[in-house]
Amino acid sequence: MIDSHYDLLTILYCCYLKNDFSYIEKIKTELKDITGLVANLYFMSKKEMKEELNISKINVVEMFKISTKLFQKYFSDKKVIYSIEGCDYIDNIEQLEELYNLGLRNILLVWNNENKYGSGNRSQKGLTSLGKQFIEKAVDLGIIIDLSHMNKNTFYDTTKLLNELKEKGKTPFVIASHSNSYSLCNNPRNLDDNQLLEIKKLNGKVGLVAYGPFINKNEEDLEKNYLEHIKYIENILGIDSILISTDNMDFAVDLFGIKEDISLYKHSNLKDKLTKLLSNYYNEKEIEKILYKNIIDIFDYSNN
Repeated sequence: MIDSHYDLLTILYCCYLKNDFSYIEKIKTELKDITGLVANLYFMSKKEMKEELNISKINVVEMFKISTKLFQKYFSDKKVIYSIEGCDYIDNIEQLEELYNLGLRNILLVWNNENKYGSGNRSQKGLTSLGKQFIEKAVDLGIIIDLSHMNKNTFYDTTKLLNELKEKGKTPFVIASHSNSYSLCNNPRNLDDNQLLEIKKLNGKVGLVAYGPFINKNEEDLEKNYLEHIKYIENILGIDSILISTDNMDFAVDLFGIKEDISLYKHSNLKDKLTKLLSNYYNEKEIEKILYKNIIDIFDYSNN
């Protein structure tokens, strides 16, 4: 079982600041059936970083070094793709290359806010000229472009650029690590059918996220509705393009007392419950693809 989006680098860095890793020991037990993950370090506005994570000094390179080193200490048995969500504090393409050399292999250009590269759902602005240079540099380095969290203008500006780069002979690798179907749940973080078709055009993959607000706003019949999201997007993209992500936010409650919406599964029961759910519609080989085989080539790509 592989999770295509979990904020584990942020969790590790916050435990480092607290100088208390007891929560990590709990997570190690929770992740026993998880063989790999996209481990994410996320960035918000300075105010949100301070208020929600108690992080007042933001140095992306230092935070990345510390959190990835801790990952290797505590989770060396896991396959990993290191990810940064929200590139607000990456100064320029030279610093992006420095992070690549430190192991960065996946970027989400924006979180929900607007930054110097593009915009999330709290703005209607698109990809900036700096953002275009940034994306092109990431593609040249071999960093995966993760389309989750972009608003529509930034999304379409980015996919247009990626298609232009493909025409020039470059090979962008594209995912949306934690998004569901907007047609089934009209959360602005979800992807509508036209966006899904753009991802299909780029041979991209989508991580269906087991997080309540992206499944059903009423939080009723979440498992049934989650399966419908998987089926719906699989019908558009094909079985080989479906991944699973948790975006499990339990740490926000446990470490900071921040109220979070419901996560459908714990990591400790993710594999078993998903296998049972998927068996209502998919055969054994298809379930293996969804749970881990479809993402293996992403790991292979990121380790080249």
